Amino acid sequence: MDIAEKAEEFINKQTDKVKQRVRNKAIKQAETQMIVAGKKLDELSLEDWEHVVAEQEKEVWDKYTKSGLWTAIGLAFWLP
Repeated sequence: MDIAEKAEEFINKQTDKVKQRVRNKAIKQAETQMIVAGKKLDELSLEDWEHVVAEQEKEVWDKYTKSGLWTAIGLAFWLP
């Protein structure tokens, strides 16, 4: 089993609540990235915006899957 399969398996095991929180974090990061780049959200098409958010979401999941134990601890405190 390679790393991509392990990451996908980890993501699929998460609850919808966790997935939504990751998605929200990705959206905030994408908005920040747009501000830093000096672009407005209305300058992007919906398809381009979805692509930017998807990239950010992948980065967030990668960060969580690579941090192992810290991920478990973080998710335990993150969930009510």
